[in-house]
Amino acid sequence: MQQKLAQLIKEALKNLGIEAEAIVLEHPADLTHGDFSTSAALAYAKAAQTNPRALAENIVAELSKHSTPEIEKIEIAGPGFINFRLSKEFFADMVGRVHVSTTWGENKILDGKKVMVEYTQPNPFKPFHIGHLMSNAIGESVSRIVEFSGAKTIRANYQGDIGPHVAKAIWQLLKKGKPDASLSPIEQ
Repeated sequence: MQQKLAQLIKEALKNLGIEAEAIVLEHPADLTHGDFSTSAALAYAKAAQTNPRALAENIVAELSKHSTPEIEKIEIAGPGFINFRLSKEFFADMVGRVHVSTTWGENKILDGKKVMVEYTQPNPFKPFHIGHLMSNAIGESVSRIVEFSGAKTIRANYQGDIGPHVAKAIWQLLKKGKPDASLSPIEQ
């Protein structure tokens, strides 16, 4: 949608006799300003030999000539910012596409790289608990995101080898020596 909006703004500027190189669109921090915002009128006002607010009004007039179902509202704010509010139908359609897609979000940002994701870290001397489940879920999620970004992903799990559990085991060995193989684990 961002590319489509940028193209529409470029075409509107071209119709006004302004050749635009790049159109910057951003998501406003305040959602009351819409879903996308551009300062194109501020950037190209000098080239149009007019003030930014007047250029913004001309751009909005040009954009209004070509109705698109994805855009619900276009408004001018401040000295010449143009805010775009996308329609509910657009968002519903996007959610529907994501829901049925098995490759949504796949990209090649990390293509050709190797990434190791380390997670879980169970304690070998204590039982596995719900905290480990959270670590597993987060670690596996991160691994899948990295994998979807094109990286060869290596999942790693290192058993905990330092801490009170190891100190207690070593203390037991030093104090009592090696356990007698003939004794049951409870008697040791």
